[in-house]
Amino acid sequence: MDDLHAAFARFGPLQAQDGQDWQGPFPLPPVLARFYAQVGPLGHEINAKVGRAGITIPGLEVWVPPLQRLWSYQAGYRWNGVDGELIEDWAANWLVVADLGADPFILDMEDGRILFARHGCGSWEADTFIDDLPTLMAALAAAGTVYLEAGDDLYNDDDDGGIRAEHQEAAVQAVAQVLGDRIDAESFIETLLG
Repeated sequence: MDDLHAAFARFGPLQAQDGQDWQGPFPLPPVLARFYAQVGPLGHEINAKVGRAGITIPGLEVWVPPLQRLWSYQAGYRWNGVDGELIEDWAANWLVVADLGADPFILDMEDGRILFARHGCGSWEADTFIDDLPTLMAALAAAGTVYLEAGDDLYNDDDDGGIRAEHQEAAVQAVAQVLGDRIDAESFIETLLG
């Protein structure tokens, strides 16, 4: 996770976070405990009441919360954020670890897989997205680093305004180095860029 720490440090402030910051009713899964202790996505302080912002991956706009906000972040997924009622089709072994515009990346706490689901579909249908949390974070960091380094040149100047083809290709290549397969890397980037 040293490589992850170095990559994430380019995206915002980091700090080791331990189990004392976890507010959930069950023990923090070991893979998450290691991630927060070794990478520690913290982000800038929003204000004293809200706390730290977490980290947003450049170009992908995937948000990773700080550990102190991880449990409250389950509202809207695990339980209704208004009335607190549990959401019936949310599995008890699912824990949202990041999101892309409210589309959750979910740690399956039984087998360590990372699932991905689209919100607003009427029910939660999550499919396997990637094998495990370290691989997800490494792939996000690889693409985010490419996009960060592109700077002001990242987006097209035309009406579409999408990411320039050369930067998207560089991101696919970077993610392929993590995943070991170009087709998987293309699918990863296409899913995130929608």
